[in-house]
Amino acid sequence: YHHTCAVTSASSVLCWGHNAFGQLGAETASVAPAADPLQGIFRIHAALRRSLATIIRVSAAPIPAGDRDAFAEFSLRFARLLHVHHEGEDEIIFPRIVEGATRASLAGYATEVGGWREDHQHLLVHLSDLEAAAKELPGGGSEQRIYQAASKLRDLILPHLAAEETALTAPSFRSVLKPQEIAEMIAASGEHGKREGGPPVLVMLVHSLTDAEQRAHFGEMPWFVRKVLLKVWSRGFRASLKYAHNPSLAL
Repeated sequence: YHHTCAVTSASSVLCWGHNAFGQLGAETASVAPAADPLQGIFRIHAALRRSLATIIRVSAAPIPAGDRDAFAEFSLRFARLLHVHHEGEDEIIFPRIVEGATRASLAGYATEVGGWREDHQHLLVHLSDLEAAAKELPGGGSEQRIYQAASKLRDLILPHLAAEETALTAPSFRSVLKPQEIAEMIAASGEHGKREGGPPVLVMLVHSLTDAEQRAHFGEMPWFVRKVLLKVWSRGFRASLKYAHNPSLAL
């Protein structure tokens, strides 16, 4: 067939190709170009920043007993979103950029991107602490442990995200990867996202985005996923919506 869809490691659904019968889920019947994965990466960075800021703010004060399960679920979904995002970068995106940069004789760029995998390893220590504290919270664990782990994670991840966004520009991306290589990377990220993320990560991401960001990130998602499945999947997240950046679905 003459169209393709993929779920990326950022939990974005990207579709491109022929759309004569609306098979891309888009409004117009036309041919869509291969998607630019950079904007998807940057939107998930925004989602991570917002969710982590919420975790730090809420855990800085005592959490009522009736809210502990919902806040623990929110924190654990954030952790899973970050895991899936970083695993996709480490296994798929960064190696391909490094390979392309090396081929283009951009040794400095290859070294910078390759070094981000080491940053991810440093983050894992505090992310593991956050997960452990969140799992203990419903049974009487301390919210202070969540606050401490999340604060340490913030101090490492914010400069890391800023470094990625400074270096991953559209011109630099196009200088190291050919269009076909970008399409193959998207497809590989899609397989990773479906395998490792699934509905829990997808719902967490959706509710971490503004209305406009939801439409930009998921606008080409097939209509039955946008209109039916997302609403069904969101039911398990309902109690945690009070902590979400955006409790509504704009899709």
